[in-house]
Amino acid sequence: MINPMQQVVVAGRQRDSRAIMQALQSAGVLHIVPVEATPGGNFQTGPLGGQAAEDRRETERLLARAESAVGMLGVPRAGSRAALPDEAQWGSLVDAAATPAAQLDDQETLLRGDLETQRTYGPVVSVLASLASGIDESRRLALLTLTTEKPEELQAADAALRAELKDRYALASERVREGQTAVAVAVLAADRDRARAALSKARLGELRLPGRFERLPLREVAQEFSRIAGSSEKALADVQNQKRQLAAQYGAQLLSVRDALSDRVAIDDARAQTARGKYGFVLQGYLPADRVDGMKAALAPFGSGVMTELSAVDEHHGAGAIPVQLKNNDYTRQFEFLLNISDPPRYGTFDPSWVVAFFFPIFFGFIVADIGFGSIFLIAACWMIGKSKRGQSLPVGLLGMTLDPSTLYQVGYVLRTMSLWSILFGFLTGEFFGNILEKLHLFYVDHALIKNFWGVTLSGEQETGIIPILLPRVSPEFSTTLLLICIALGVLFVLWSWGLRLQLSLKHRHGHHAWEALGMLGGLVGLILLAYVSKAGRDFGALGNFGNPLVVVMLLGFVVFIVGVIMSRAFLMVIEILSNGGNIISFTRLFAVGVSAAILANLATSVGWGLGGVLPVIGPLLGILVGLIVHTFLFALTILGHVMQPIRLMWVEYLNPTGFYQDNGIRYNPFARASLKK
Repeated sequence: MINPMQQVVVAGRQRDSRAIMQALQSAGVLHIVPVEATPGGNFQTGPLGGQAAEDRRETERLLARAESAVGMLGVPRAGSRAALPDEAQWGSLVDAAATPAAQLDDQETLLRGDLETQRTYGPVVSVLASLASGIDESRRLALLTLTTEKPEELQAADAALRAELKDRYALASERVREGQTAVAVAVLAADRDRARAALSKARLGELRLPGRFERLPLREVAQEFSRIAGSSEKALADVQNQKRQLAAQYGAQLLSVRDALSDRVAIDDARAQTARGKYGFVLQGYLPADRVDGMKAALAPFGSGVMTELSAVDEHHGAGAIPVQLKNNDYTRQFEFLLNISDPPRYGTFDPSWVVAFFFPIFFGFIVADIGFGSIFLIAACWMIGKSKRGQSLPVGLLGMTLDPSTLYQVGYVLRTMSLWSILFGFLTGEFFGNILEKLHLFYVDHALIKNFWGVTLSGEQETGIIPILLPRVSPEFSTTLLLICIALGVLFVLWSWGLRLQLSLKHRHGHHAWEALGMLGGLVGLILLAYVSKAGRDFGALGNFGNPLVVVMLLGFVVFIVGVIMSRAFLMVIEILSNGGNIISFTRLFAVGVSAAILANLATSVGWGLGGVLPVIGPLLGILVGLIVHTFLFALTILGHVMQPIRLMWVEYLNPTGFYQDNGIRYNPFARASLKK
């Protein structure tokens, strides 16, 4: 749900403004919004000026230096903080850490660069130094170096040089490694540019070493590379060890000072959003209704020196400016990140988090419906949760991102819920990596049970087993029943979404949207009854039976639709209603994706099972191996659809008609200390 908000105005003495801001920052509950200046008024708004601006610049400089030191020393941002030292010591403490940290960081950068250069060019330079024999140190001669990958490139270089210089050059080459040959070309110093032009015509570039190595003779470069290879690794380890020692010595204090400086800059930013006079200041903002006591307690020490005024927010006209905080139970809160693809819902509308939290894992479980695959998800989820509780992150190389412990816990929690529903539906379908347990006669299809429970008559011989299957989804006779279940879900969700749109439009007195939603509801009811009464188009004659109350309701639905189109003047609703009918049909994805995956899983099991009966000893082992390989391949092929299809039904088919993406709100961002936000 959306947490109710209160609008607040705080006024106080100018000399107490920083102290009041610090108190509000410690409370961490007030979402501050800028106060607009009144033309010709005596209050100043906008950025701070004078000495306050100069103090802010100095604070920002010190903060940037502290941030740089924390980064260079590799201090974990979420690491433990030490007691905050006296303010007079902040600058010296930051300098004591930042100065050697910068020097060590420069050394590390230089050493890493040298090592990378040596690893890249070392073998080539060694060969070229041998070929050059000191020619590059001569004043009369010039040496051009390059590498080639194919013999044709070497021949092209020789031909181009011969065409340009006749016999006034010498070319030597030696293989460095597979696919790379070092080439040295000696020419007169006066012919250097002509030789370069010839090589350029042959589409061959001269080898140039990076940085300081470009100016050294090859002999000295080879010697330097030999020194780097022998000593730089140890020197780099020494530098890194010194950085770790500095981090251990200053890290906790640096983080404390960094937080304090960040808090001070944030206070200046907040003061810039106030209206300031010679003797007083005024700020305004919003805070959750259940946090009012926290703000009052923070301001209590100032007594009559500060005044607050609370008022109810206007969710009908000013909802776009009101920040939104979601207030859900622990279970629903773990699913909120699935809706963070957009801004939060507009204040005064509705929070769909609980809908996603309840239905998304059920839809996923309905699609997977396999005890084996659900168990794999459960193991992965428990591993993620355990890793997050140990404070560890999870790099996801495929997506180029890293899940921090908090996000990792949410993902693991959601995956655990999804896996439990998958296992539950797996018991109903009798699937364990396909039909393995059905082949072992643990699960079986009881024709009489299916007939009595679902009214569906199955063909084939009666199976035997221990646990009866309640949802035989791969049986052709049962497919119509599953389709109808999915379509019923589609009817429920699409009508529900337009009902929400109607309710919210009436609440906020949006007549245009209310008529649109009412018309769409009427039209959809008409379409649904049209399909039902005509038996999906097989009996259009039944539509003329006006004695059937469903026909009357259908006609009334179409009348409401026409009135809605006229009153809302949204004539494209004639096309949009067909799209919404398609949204209902889209819920058959739950059936199609799930059954196709089940058929593929059964195929993988049958392949392995069939191989198991070919040979007496090796057959079962080979069957298990082949079945495992096929299951892994199919699992990797279908897993994305298993996740995306149910969440798509939430994001698109359900949330689009409600106006969730059109009426976005502002995320609640309370003014709080940096240490409270970490």
